[in-house]
Amino acid sequence: MTATVRRTGRRPGATHTREQILEAARAEFAAKGFQGATTRAIADAAGVNIALLAHYFGGKQQLFAATLDLPDAVSEQMARVLTGDLRDAAEPLTRVYLGLWEDPATRGQLLAIVRSGLSDGEALGRLRELLTGTLHIATDLDPEREAGLALAMSHLLGTAVARHLTEVAPLAEMPFDELVARVMPAVRSHLQVLDASARATSPCPCSARAQSRPA
Repeated sequence: MTATVRRTGRRPGATHTREQILEAARAEFAAKGFQGATTRAIADAAGVNIALLAHYFGGKQQLFAATLDLPDAVSEQMARVLTGDLRDAAEPLTRVYLGLWEDPATRGQLLAIVRSGLSDGEALGRLRELLTGTLHIATDLDPEREAGLALAMSHLLGTAVARHLTEVAPLAEMPFDELVARVMPAVRSHLQVLDASARATSPCPCSARAQSRPA
């Protein structure tokens, strides 16, 4: 009698099925956010039985968390940009960060994070990482330069949201290179923080206005 050999490990095609579900979930969460997306719609878009979502991910929250993981290459790109003097980083930082929103491989995840950030704690944490994660990459920053980088990242995030989420007409239609050229000066101004002595001797705009008032 021939013994039956039992297969071990995942069934053939399991990895492909999981990726199908993830791809469909990214699209649903990007379009509708965490609250608006449903597991039924995700399963239909992926062309799988809804039970497979629970099999691979456990539930909607765990599936959502899996879709938020950005590729390791993103951190590597940001690390390269922020190595060295931040005063020279305005152009590459603007181009790399806004470029992530242009890339179909990462745009869906970024949109999902922003759409869900106000209603889901997991997404809010990832949204915060989009702003503060760069602070951990750029080490040895004094408080003023850290504040400058945070302001620069906030400016870039706002620009990306206006272009890709709210789709403000001039920004949504603007060629990418022109967008970078227009945004870069503001990013540079945030990164070029005055040192302590310069801040101490810089006149306060409010004082100047007070002095110019007629007696």
